[in-house]
Amino acid sequence: MIQSKNSKKLIAVIGSRSLPKSYQKQVTKVVKDLLSRGYAITSGGARGADLFALKSLVQSDACTGSKIFLPCQKIEQTPSECRYWLKRFQDQGGKIIYGPASSKSKRSEFIHALFLRSKKLVEHSSGIVAFISGESRGSWFTISYAVSKGIPVVVIPVNGSSELKNIGSGRWVPLRCWIGAFRWIPNRKGGETHEN
Repeated sequence: MIQSKNSKKLIAVIGSRSLPKSYQKQVTKVVKDLLSRGYAITSGGARGADLFALKSLVQSDACTGSKIFLPCQKIEQTPSECRYWLKRFQDQGGKIIYGPASSKSKRSEFIHALFLRSKKLVEHSSGIVAFISGESRGSWFTISYAVSKGIPVVVIPVNGSSELKNIGSGRWVPLRCWIGAFRWIPNRKGGETHEN
């Protein structure tokens, strides 16, 4: 992989707001593994998987080069349990990218800002790792958008392969590097499936 001397490639670690706390160790393992491979991390600053990824960065003192994309204009508009960690992330050299939603935004405007945040996060990433628990509509939107952009996607579903969704022409393939992980392998033109 070619990367500039001044910046690391970003991998998005995202997922369900309802991700069980028992998954914090696995999110931390994935984040540390990616950091050890020379990647920086990006995430969405929400509860659940995003917060676990954020805590891992702060506790590893590995915030420089990493980015958090928020839908809102201020840290104070984020969930209360995220604010302390976002401030520490920023203090340790992490970059926060703010979105358009304000405290006066209507619900529809805030939802629009969430979708914009997810798109920007994908567009700045070289790959996506998503922890899925339950319906996870926002996470599946992000995953589908990444696939549409040709960005590699790995999903770790809490309840196993039954939670995986068909997101186009391709298939889910189990990975060995992380417990319970599946990578989306798109079909080539002509119907063949390829793996990297």
